[in-house]
Amino acid sequence: MRHVRLVFGTYNILPHGESPEVYERVYQEALKPFLSLLNNYPKTPVVLHYCGSLYTWLEDSHPEFLMLLKEMTRRRQVELLGGGFYAPILPILPDGDKLGQIEKLTTYLRTTFGGRPRGAWIPERVWEPGLTRILANSGIEYVFLDDRHLAMAGLDEPDCLFPYLTEEQGKTVTILPLRVGMAQHVPHYSPDSLVLQLNELGVDQRDPLVVIMVPGARLGDEEGTRELCYGKQGEGGWLRSFFQLLEQNRDWLRPVTPRWSPEVLAAQGRVYLPCLSSEELMRSVLSPDRQKAFADIGKRMRRQEAEQYLRGGFFRMFLTKYPEIDQLYCRFMYARLQVGQIRGDKYRKMAALDELWKGQTGAIYWHGSKDGAYASHLRKAAYRSFIEAERIARGVGTHVPGVIETDFDLDGRCEYLYQGKTYNAFVHTRGGTLFELDYLPAAWNYLDTFARWPEAYHRYKYEGCDWYPRRGFVDHFFPASADLERFDRMGVPELGDFVGGRYKLKELKRDQRELVLEREGTLKVKKRQLPLRLEKRYRFRENSLELELTVHNTGAVPVSVNYAAELNLSLPPGAELAGSCGEETRSVNLGPCEAPGLDALVVRDSENKASLALSASSAFDLWCLPVETVSYSPAGRCRSYQGSCFVPRWTWSIEAGQAASVTLLLKIGAL
Repeated sequence: MRHVRLVFGTYNILPHGESPEVYERVYQEALKPFLSLLNNYPKTPVVLHYCGSLYTWLEDSHPEFLMLLKEMTRRRQVELLGGGFYAPILPILPDGDKLGQIEKLTTYLRTTFGGRPRGAWIPERVWEPGLTRILANSGIEYVFLDDRHLAMAGLDEPDCLFPYLTEEQGKTVTILPLRVGMAQHVPHYSPDSLVLQLNELGVDQRDPLVVIMVPGARLGDEEGTRELCYGKQGEGGWLRSFFQLLEQNRDWLRPVTPRWSPEVLAAQGRVYLPCLSSEELMRSVLSPDRQKAFADIGKRMRRQEAEQYLRGGFFRMFLTKYPEIDQLYCRFMYARLQVGQIRGDKYRKMAALDELWKGQTGAIYWHGSKDGAYASHLRKAAYRSFIEAERIARGVGTHVPGVIETDFDLDGRCEYLYQGKTYNAFVHTRGGTLFELDYLPAAWNYLDTFARWPEAYHRYKYEGCDWYPRRGFVDHFFPASADLERFDRMGVPELGDFVGGRYKLKELKRDQRELVLEREGTLKVKKRQLPLRLEKRYRFRENSLELELTVHNTGAVPVSVNYAAELNLSLPPGAELAGSCGEETRSVNLGPCEAPGLDALVVRDSENKASLALSASSAFDLWCLPVETVSYSPAGRCRSYQGSCFVPRWTWSIEAGQAASVTLLLKIGAL
């Protein structure tokens, strides 16, 4: 008689940086009721995965949950999976960090539950061939990947119901195929229909293996699923019916776990997989137009054809699609270089590595139907970890402030990094802009902003309308008719070619901590392109940054320019803003608003106990507006704050061969 072997379980990932309130809600709505119900069915084995940050929170907040989990593992009802401790996207990490994160979770499971994990969960199933060797060297024997991944490797659909080996440099790992389509039906299709689907899986005379792994939050925490999964007052519900059906159909349906049923791991052969990830990520990494085109093509193809030919994109394309994700990636690579310089102090190095690994949590290095990289609080937590890792690597009292020249973002050109005792300020030659501003006492990056990039799910033109990253001191030349509303909607034409243009290094004075960049550009005036040179002189002091901006008219005719220096700051809730003109202080809200005739602007950040004061050598007119990204959820249209945009503006008439200049001073320090 043919048997269907079923591996059922959940994976539970709450990223580092998520609020305690979210942890508690997910625990009460999903994690606790699931394990409590499962405990009543001791003959039903399951596979569970929890990320390390969730284990850490459970230890502090609900140790009773871990006690029950320990008991269920001892009686071999629950198999716990390993993986990266902070749920990173493993392929994008350096090999040392891959090994370190996997070993950290392995050590935790061994010391807490009494055994090393044999299997691992791969977040978002982001797979690259080289991962095989790392997993095997970490003692991992099997992983779970989508059945569509095997289809893309050339297997026929019936063969995607069995394990296969994959190999790299003589190291092998077993792949257990996830039945993604069935997992998506849980808990929205009836348990009877799911069991019927399992019964209809006929594969020659072989016993198929069906793996159904469900996000734990879906079983109670997602809207409308609590009562669906557990019924009123925890009685009845989808899960109870499903577990009962498993017991009633044991003559042909056999729930198993790979650890305690080694026959599950009997491979049918060897396959080599390309670079893959979950279907959502492979679509989301594409441009909005290509996402829509793929969706249209997919509707006209059979499922098997679609799996083989509509591969979508490659996960690392997120690093080129979103500059902010690439900056996070480069930031942890740079922090890793600093941590690697620690010598002779094992405990200090381990503390720095742990901070580094926290910032590698995978949720912020992609964007799909959920916030992902758009989640500002998760990005803030990552930057905080990188800054803390850097602080630990510096040691106590040994750091000497200075400007270094390095290819920070791995684009083949140098960036200029000032690393002081109070703040860090990183300058990019593209646009001559600041792209990171860290206030070190609070480990807060004030330039952790995110632009309003167009997304496939946007329904209106202006929900995603930015065309350049939201950085510090972006150079604009506007027509005299420009206004705040049109600027907010990116409807003001750029008369110059300085936004995103490449600046050249003119001078670097390391001892004086001074950097000079310049760009030979053009200004469009009445259909004519007139030459213009913009020089940006950065001076870095202990508690301030000075920027001298000089516009040179290198042409033969006078020009009138409307120049603006856009500064974006990511502020915590409760930040207050005030402007001043001479002795007069004016209240300025975070916008949208206009404030003419100012010579200084002050931001009071009570959360970080910091003050940022921007003053200018000549009065300016100010635009101020929030930068908010738009997404959609079952609850409707959502707006997420990403930063505040400040645009001081000046009007100059410059004779041929002459120049106009203004000096900006940004002071940053404690309240």
